[in-house]
Amino acid sequence: MPADLDDLQRKLEALKEAGRRAEERMGDFGRMREQISELQATATSADRSVTVTASPGGVTGIQFTQDALRQSPAQLSSTVLSTLQQAVAEAARKQAEIVQEYVPESNVRERVLRTQDELFGAPTNQPQADPADDDDFPDSFLDGGR
Repeated sequence: MPADLDDLQRKLEALKEAGRRAEERMGDFGRMREQISELQATATSADRSVTVTASPGGVTGIQFTQDALRQSPAQLSSTVLSTLQQAVAEAARKQAEIVQEYVPESNVRERVLRTQDELFGAPTNQPQADPADDDDFPDSFLDGGR
């Protein structure tokens, strides 16, 4: 009978520890969500005529200088589009960095960089993760990600 009691005690302690880890992880995710909600990225065109600000939710602002208004419609469109892509890409990279910090077992940073490289052809200078490895997040908070 004492062995059964010891076993129950160990299980109770394991359950308490799992609860503590879950509460800690939820606090981490709350901080992560707050950092992401405050995130902004700004890009300025090479000729400095267009500035775009983006957040994880999308574009939050576009500013033009007088020089921008002197461009042809096609030229301005191209400048706006490329600057917009830069700002949105930077916001995605910043968001991935935050997620990577709180979920270090994921490869979200590498996946974002790889996707941006495929879309925009920009060198990422980061190691490429195995694309078949999409099971990056723990199945349960209770198992501590193991």
